[in-house]
Amino acid sequence: MLNRQRRSRKTSSRQIREEKELVLPGTDLTFLFQRDGCRTLRMAIRPDGSVRVKAPARLAMEQVFSFMHARLDWIRAKQDFFAAHRGAPADIREGGSILYLGRPFTIRLAPSDGRSRPRLKGSALELPLPRRQEGADAAVKRAFARWRLETAKLVLGRRLSRLERHARAVFGDRAAPFSLAVRSLKRRWGSCSARGDIMLAAQLIALPLPLIDYVLFHELCHLRYMNHSPAFHALLHRLMPDAKTREARIHVWALEHPR
Repeated sequence: MLNRQRRSRKTSSRQIREEKELVLPGTDLTFLFQRDGCRTLRMAIRPDGSVRVKAPARLAMEQVFSFMHARLDWIRAKQDFFAAHRGAPADIREGGSILYLGRPFTIRLAPSDGRSRPRLKGSALELPLPRRQEGADAAVKRAFARWRLETAKLVLGRRLSRLERHARAVFGDRAAPFSLAVRSLKRRWGSCSARGDIMLAAQLIALPLPLIDYVLFHELCHLRYMNHSPAFHALLHRLMPDAKTREARIHVWALEHPR
């Protein structure tokens, strides 16, 4: 049993009172064990295959171990699923490959006159070749990030406007976004505030269009319901009858193409 104590720290609104790495008795399964102010025993499997268990302050370890042994097959299956779909981030360099609307494009570095801009040409994305070798890799990545952000603002803005009109026609209302912002986001594909401010991830433009549409329709439905209630999902289903299938596809896609 690994029993390395760590200093208490806060996560969300709860104080972690105990945190240590353990091995489930009788197995080789290592997991992060935490005690906080939660009322129920919880377990999560992360995309890297790691396991985290959170328990109420006074719950006996025997109950924790019993809980995990009863779900060991599920844990292994989840880890195998993540391992089978684990991918690597895009390789932003000469000859590397990126995705745009689900299609692969090869990165080509083209000589720059100081005014050159990234552009799609055939099956390639041409990026300006840095004049200096020093820091060239970072410069290429910055050029790609600028191209992705500018392209995402244009593509996603136009697509959202089109789907917004469709949603209003289907629901017979006037709901519309108050504003749209596109940013490089690490965790979310999009969000919608109570005021109607929609934020979308620039990384969305790597996805196939049907999956982009799922995210956009999802946020447009939040203009009507600021939750994930049955009423919300009923709206989403009216706009996109295969919404659950597309949501599952996005989950797998994100594992295979990490940001």
